[in-house]
Amino acid sequence: MLPRADLNPTRPLASLEAATTVVSSTDARLEVFTRLNQIAIGRELQATVDAMLDNGTYLVKVADTTARMALPVGTKVGDTMSMVFIAKDPRPTFLLTQQQGSTPASLSTTARLIDHLLHAAEQEGAPSAVTTRIPLVPSPAAMEPKQVASALQNALSASGLFYESHLHEWISGTRPAAELAREPQAQLSGSLKPAQTTPAQDANSVDLGRLAANMREIGDGAHKLMNLIREAQLQPANTAAIDADLIAPTQSALPTVEPEAARMINLQLNALEHQAIRWQGQLWPGMPMEWEVQEEHEHGGRSQGNTEPSTWMSTVRFELPHLGGVAATIRLVGDRVHVQVNTQTEDTATTVRAFGGMLADALDAAGTPLDSLSVKQHESP
Repeated sequence: MLPRADLNPTRPLASLEAATTVVSSTDARLEVFTRLNQIAIGRELQATVDAMLDNGTYLVKVADTTARMALPVGTKVGDTMSMVFIAKDPRPTFLLTQQQGSTPASLSTTARLIDHLLHAAEQEGAPSAVTTRIPLVPSPAAMEPKQVASALQNALSASGLFYESHLHEWISGTRPAAELAREPQAQLSGSLKPAQTTPAQDANSVDLGRLAANMREIGDGAHKLMNLIREAQLQPANTAAIDADLIAPTQSALPTVEPEAARMINLQLNALEHQAIRWQGQLWPGMPMEWEVQEEHEHGGRSQGNTEPSTWMSTVRFELPHLGGVAATIRLVGDRVHVQVNTQTEDTATTVRAFGGMLADALDAAGTPLDSLSVKQHESP
């Protein structure tokens, strides 16, 4: 008899290795995108070229992450470069300011102008708030709520932050030229100042040539950043294969921008980046005041079709003669108001609480009910 053939012999089990976690390319790109978007606008960074890929793009080590970028022709592995982070949307965008290695970087007029403005603002300590020397009201006796509210509105409207939109309104015939002439940009290079106008000098007789010149110089300044982003999007590289844009076009003569114009452009860029407006001035002569206003967005932004009411937050800070340092934050949700007051001393907090009923009655009479009032003692209001 032939021996039985064992068709399924039992064999000792070989050692097994744990399965390796597979990370999709989509997840990896999302992680790079998230890290790059945590960089502050205007921050200067050092980067190193780690590798060149088959599609002509490069792996660049920047901000503790590795991103794929389309770099200038002639760039080699090992080159180092300085770049400024200038935009988050629609894709992280850097401005190349210096390259050390095989190829010198050359920048467009627009790129160098933006870079100059960012560096000048950093070196000179340019303020991030609108400032004015004219008090909102002439004296404490003139502290009438409607007058203060109107003065605050006028202070922001004429601050220069909204100059381009006001220019559009002027062109459309909905804003008088005399109002436009009061803004800082309109008064640069000897343009008309409010004192030079009379009621008879309307849009037909105002110096529109100077106004238009300043419009070209300053109005375009705030939009140069968007032009840079568009230039990057038109680069011949395969944009689907890169994680971030790098802008380094050809070089040409740099136009002259007045220091006050550069300051205003910096303020506009700062307001766009932080989505908030800060104002510093005087409530009345000798009474400093800080004011900040912004729209709050839930979950990173308001989606189209969102029916939730807008939420606005306004914070004022001042040092009062008898009450000391006081800060009040007002949140307006639809037509409902929430107020939080911080004071330096508990005595001041007690005094403010005693007037809470009067505040609620006043807001009810104005058609804006007070939903909540919180008054707390805090060391740094």
